[in-house]
Amino acid sequence: MQLYPEQFWTYWEWLIEKNGLRDGLFLALILAVIGFLVGLIVAVIKHGPGEGFLNVSRLIGQLFTVDIPKLSGRRIWAIAKLAIKESIRKKVLVVVGVFIVGMMFAGWYLDQNADYPARLYISFVLTMTNYMVIVLGLFISSFSIPADIKSRTIYTIVTKPVRPLELFLGRVVGFMTIGTLVVASMGILSYFFVVRGLYHEHEVVSTDPEGRTGETSRVQRHRHTFTLNESGVGQTNENKGHSHIVKKVGDKYVIEGPLNDLTARVPIYAKELSFTGRDGEANEGYNVGYMSEYQKYIEGDSLSSAVWRFDGISPNLFDKAIGYDMTISAFRTYKGDIVTPVGGIIYFRSLDGKVETERLSFKVKEFQTDRRVMPLKVKGARKNKDDKFEPAELDFFKDIAPNGSFEVVVRCQDRGQYLGMAAADLYLRPNDLYFFWNFIKGYISIWLQMFIVVCFGVMFSCFLSGPVAIIATISALVLGFFGFFVDDMLKNTSNGGGPVESLIRIPIQSGSTVDLDLGNPALESGIQAVDRTLVYGISLLKNSVPNFGKLGTSDFVAYGVNLFGGLLGRHFTIAFGYFLLTCIVSYFFLKTREMAA
Repeated sequence: MQLYPEQFWTYWEWLIEKNGLRDGLFLALILAVIGFLVGLIVAVIKHGPGEGFLNVSRLIGQLFTVDIPKLSGRRIWAIAKLAIKESIRKKVLVVVGVFIVGMMFAGWYLDQNADYPARLYISFVLTMTNYMVIVLGLFISSFSIPADIKSRTIYTIVTKPVRPLELFLGRVVGFMTIGTLVVASMGILSYFFVVRGLYHEHEVVSTDPEGRTGETSRVQRHRHTFTLNESGVGQTNENKGHSHIVKKVGDKYVIEGPLNDLTARVPIYAKELSFTGRDGEANEGYNVGYMSEYQKYIEGDSLSSAVWRFDGISPNLFDKAIGYDMTISAFRTYKGDIVTPVGGIIYFRSLDGKVETERLSFKVKEFQTDRRVMPLKVKGARKNKDDKFEPAELDFFKDIAPNGSFEVVVRCQDRGQYLGMAAADLYLRPNDLYFFWNFIKGYISIWLQMFIVVCFGVMFSCFLSGPVAIIATISALVLGFFGFFVDDMLKNTSNGGGPVESLIRIPIQSGSTVDLDLGNPALESGIQAVDRTLVYGISLLKNSVPNFGKLGTSDFVAYGVNLFGGLLGRHFTIAFGYFLLTCIVSYFFLKTREMAA
């Protein structure tokens, strides 16, 4: 799982400091200006300049002086009930049955040999639910109003004192009521599917003569080893992403259920990550040639290091020790032994560098989380008057982090090897939260995506026919999921040029890595200008739809990371903003549309 700095922002930091509110208002202003100009042009063509302007002004005034103040909750709910009945008649609840059938046969296809079965199970149910409810919201919303117009049932509504806003809100409320029922049903079924599929018990099959160490039976294609303390209590090694508590009661051994496979870690991430080079001077970290720039690397057997800075850490979060996790990767520069893990050292130090803990060696656990603990009472070193380190017994929060700020330093020990890390690859880990609540938040995120799709579907159905409305909604989804391709073309990072240039290259069999040569520089410049205009227009469309890729949070739940309240609040704000946008657009189209069959 890759985490980026913007995912660590608090809600208010995103809204104010990172200009989330400003960007949203700016987008709303641009769309409002475009909408006003388009409406004005149409009105001028129909009625002339003076009357056209008055009609547009009158329409905008009615929105704020008549339609919004006189909204009726009873009328909205009446339309919502009609939408609910319409959805039930169309048997949309069958999607829950399809979901159940999918889970019944999922066990045949989910890889039982996976290193982390919990991630596999959770990713499956969340992804399956996400796609199914998006498709459900797409179809029930896009055909709603066009179907009523075609069957003439819309006349029973518009001939009554029902306002355009009430028609839109009623449809959205009705469809989301059905959608909420579907998402809740899928969530309950998914939770029991995951818990039941992962739960298992082992038995002790062998122990040493003293009964202190032993091995468990093989269940679900894995087994564990364990060591008991003097009290007869211990914990197995981690396998398949989990471990078990083992207790010796008399002559019998009791092994509890899986531990740490369904978690909701509350990571405390560093404020910044910096690097030093092989000479100890600051740099940006090394690139070992991977296409992804997510991780930077430090060189082994040198002064090259990675330094995480933590601020505002409260002693109340940690009782006896500071728990921290590492997900560091390794890069080997020579062939040979690829089994022996790459070694590193880690230590904690004060911000002024005068106090540091002892330097602990570790072996990199690639592709898995390395859970470690730093005691609050720890051995270390302190600089004396001669600026030399002397051994000392340290109290962590008194000597190293008196104000809650400190640094964590990691270095690579092995010559010719590199360690790779990103800002999120080392974090502090206080007590975990409940997985159940994190699972619910994951489904809330899915619900928000369905809510946005329903709003767009109802909006497009207000002025387009059913098939065209569904195509328009799908286009918005495609731009939301794959809009980064447009950004690549806009930045000229994609080979082959834009849409027009690509079409020209096909028949003339011109490779995408060479310049377009048509023998006419003016024509080539014209084609590139048209491409830039098209791509820029598509980019504007892309920026006007939500980024569905960033709205997905299934990785947080699957990888056992608590879904931050600030991130979920950000998604609620985005969903509400697009709800307002689609509501206003739908109002103007319904207000000016002729409801003729």
